Amino acid sequence: MKRIALTFMLFVFLVCNVLASVTIINGLTHIYNGISGDVIEGEIILINGSDVEQRVKFVINEAILSCEKSRFFTEKDPHPQSSSDWVDNAVNERVLMPNERYVHKFKIKIPVDTSLKGSFWSVIMVSVENPIKEEVINSSIGLNTKIQYAVALLTNVNGFNESNLDFENVQFDEQSEAKVLGVKIRNQGSFIEGVKLTLEVYDVLGQKVKVLDTDRNLVFPGVCRDFKIDISDLPKGNYQCLLVAETRNEFVGANINLFQK
Repeated sequence: MKRIALTFMLFVFLVCNVLASVTIINGLTHIYNGISGDVIEGEIILINGSDVEQRVKFVINEAILSCEKSRFFTEKDPHPQSSSDWVDNAVNERVLMPNERYVHKFKIKIPVDTSLKGSFWSVIMVSVENPIKEEVINSSIGLNTKIQYAVALLTNVNGFNESNLDFENVQFDEQSEAKVLGVKIRNQGSFIEGVKLTLEVYDVLGQKVKVLDTDRNLVFPGVCRDFKIDISDLPKGNYQCLLVAETRNEFVGANINLFQK
């Protein structure tokens, strides 16, 4: 699972990397495996790249995900797969000196409950309190741009079940000059899955003419994720295609007809 950590951009709450005075250098997604009763130690590594002090706050949040609504973060209303109560976030605030490298340590204490099984998650919101950009709109109004990172803590507990992925929807979209096959995947299982799609394209003679694939992205339990496959380079014609979703070396496939105008 660690190999997909860098591709999980779902939890980026506000991206201001170009302007950032404080940056996180060990990723925004931290994936752990453990069993009931384990205590997992983790860390977030920050660097203050500016020549002034920066005040940083660390707050545990819930990440609320669904197929119907956009994701959002909240300090309230934990969801059924929340791990917020497991996180020991001892330091809530820290002032970083100019050019300081700081390691923020935390612990995830999995409850001693052998009935737990599945993926559980929460986020640590890392907020830089000092403004990183100030623009005067007029004599009385100022605009402060701040940076906030959401670092995802994903914990797989007590092994894995078989994956359970469904093709929720497959449709052909034309977006400006690009022609795109849109695929919605729903995760019906208990664990977060790193899913990659592959489209094998065959002509009317049954000859394979092209293989297209996507990046690997995380799909959370009970949640959908949209994938897009660019088919702009496919010549006009009728094709039979095999669409395959792969996670943890498990596969689910669907046959589709494709007519490229």
